Amino acid sequence: MSIKIQHATAVLALAATSGLAMGQSSLDLDRAYASELRSDAQTRSSLLGSSNGANLNVEVMTQFRYSYNSRDELTAGALGDDDTTMGFETPRTQVRMSGGIEGTDISGLIIFDFGAAENGGTSGTGELLVAQAAWGLDDNWTILFGQWHNPVMGSEAFAPEHTLAADKSFTNEFFQVGYTQGVAFVYGADNFKFIGAFADGAEYITNYGSVANSAFNAPGENDFGVTGRFDWLVEGTWDQFADATSWRGSNYGAKIGAGAHWQTQGDSNPSDNSGGGIAGYNDTTVTFWTVDAQIEGDGWNFFAEYVGHRVEIDATTNVDYTNHGFIAQGGFFFSDQWEGFARYDVTMLDDVLVAAGTDDNFQNVTFGFNYYFVPESHAAKFTLDASFALDESTNFDALGVAFPNQTNMLGNSDSEFTLRGQMTLVF
Repeated sequence: MSIKIQHATAVLALAATSGLAMGQSSLDLDRAYASELRSDAQTRSSLLGSSNGANLNVEVMTQFRYSYNSRDELTAGALGDDDTTMGFETPRTQVRMSGGIEGTDISGLIIFDFGAAENGGTSGTGELLVAQAAWGLDDNWTILFGQWHNPVMGSEAFAPEHTLAADKSFTNEFFQVGYTQGVAFVYGADNFKFIGAFADGAEYITNYGSVANSAFNAPGENDFGVTGRFDWLVEGTWDQFADATSWRGSNYGAKIGAGAHWQTQGDSNPSDNSGGGIAGYNDTTVTFWTVDAQIEGDGWNFFAEYVGHRVEIDATTNVDYTNHGFIAQGGFFFSDQWEGFARYDVTMLDDVLVAAGTDDNFQNVTFGFNYYFVPESHAAKFTLDASFALDESTNFDALGVAFPNQTNMLGNSDSEFTLRGQMTLVF
């Protein structure tokens, strides 16, 4: 087997875990990965040379957004003028670097983010999202090691520029496991693939997927976590499911996936009694599960996902609760460059977390359109969408940071409306 084939396999594994997977046409492929797949490491040109035999490719993705948010106050006068909020932001500016070491089957990927959406509001400060390597053992098996985005959840696998709406759903952000560090084994075949990971858990529960590039003995570090995900390609090709859309002229395809994650904290390592962000708790166990389906056709797409997690906290008073969520979305091209879409998501809280007389569900409806400046390419895209929160936010407000920056939802409301216009560029 040639180095080129193994190297391509490793790059595909990197893409699968980082969320930067390839699209279905040459225009739609991320530049770094397209270069890896089309050329052998010895012959492809690099943007930067290195004396250690490595080639480096650089890609930049930036998003510029205007948001308008209006809230219906839970208590009259409580918000004052803050019931209407508007302004510009750059939620993400990412620098992505990838390359392969000549003469080996090893590829690497590093991603820095300078926005506010991924790092909880540290606006303008660079943060390491991904630093991982892939070692292709043969045509099917790859070893991954480093820091990556946990691959368990289907809706979270789409790169930021590959989503239908301006950003992912509230339910996605509430449940997603986030970033972790560890080792994983990936097996890929024509019709199915599997990834199994052993890692140090993830920043979870109230930090909602924020990056945790911490030392092995850092206070609050999880003991360990294990992750598994299986995907079955019912019909079509793998690359057509790398984004949430489906271009006109595309063939029919269907994919089903399922995943599970388990992590524990408190039996070893120093503790800050936070339990991953919950003040006063030390021993915390999280069990996460999900199943999803994605279907695409000639200019249309549909995606549905069920997700749940169980959190068990050993404290002075033990706390156990199980939450559930559901996401359904679809899109349709009206022309080669105009795409309309709609999405519904709901997060259903355990009764333990629900105050008497309040809503135990939090439902959101989103709809809008995308304009692609170049047909069949995510490199330049304008998105306009509107989101409506249909339920009061009382119980989510009590969780502390249940309204992450990605959603542009602010909480403390009986109902809420957000309008977003966003420009996305990848170069």
